[in-house]
Amino acid sequence: MKIIYSILILAAVVFLSSCEKDYDSFITEETPAPVMELIGSNPMVLFKGTPFVDPGIHAMEIANGDTTELTYEVLNSVNVNITGSYKLQYKVTNSAGYDFYINRRVSIVSFTGYDIFEIPSGTYDGIRVNRGVGGTVQIAKLAPGVYQISDLLAGYYDQYVGYGPSTAAPAILVINEDGVMRSELGNAPGFGQEVFGENFVFDAANNILTFKAVFDDGFNFDVQFTLK
Repeated sequence: MKIIYSILILAAVVFLSSCEKDYDSFITEETPAPVMELIGSNPMVLFKGTPFVDPGIHAMEIANGDTTELTYEVLNSVNVNITGSYKLQYKVTNSAGYDFYINRRVSIVSFTGYDIFEIPSGTYDGIRVNRGVGGTVQIAKLAPGVYQISDLLAGYYDQYVGYGPSTAAPAILVINEDGVMRSELGNAPGFGQEVFGENFVFDAANNILTFKAVFDDGFNFDVQFTLK
């Protein structure tokens, strides 16, 4: 009987050792996480009906000193004809077959504006007035009295300082019926703050737009855009 017990105990030890070895092997398997970076703005804001062109992402795997570009798959879509907030999800699969995800928020909006005056669509030289420097800013008309602006912060942080696109503050500009202009949906994700403009003045004779850029926390500075 002692021999039988000994055999059973030995078998149990071998079995448990085998299970632990397999489990340990599984959890220590190298599964390098890919480096993923959104291209373009996040969130993105588009006026209703404006074509959406997905700027995509960069994805790569770095393992053993080697860098490999990875492909990605977009799992959902944006309906530009229906206002609302959409989450685009990108899936990247690494060399070990594991899936990783990164998201972008896209907002489709609609505002009523009035053509009290016309701001030319085009490329503008932007400057932070108290520093005298900035970057290139795009303004595009979306509908009567409604415009998209690429950066309320005049390209100062994104381009001049070099912090990158997450520190630009794209927004929508709306001309009210009384001729006063306001901004909507300004956001600088790199700073984690909303940004808006106030005291807008457009000099039609010289195609110069001036206003004060204001952060949520109250920090502000004057900016000037001059059509190239």
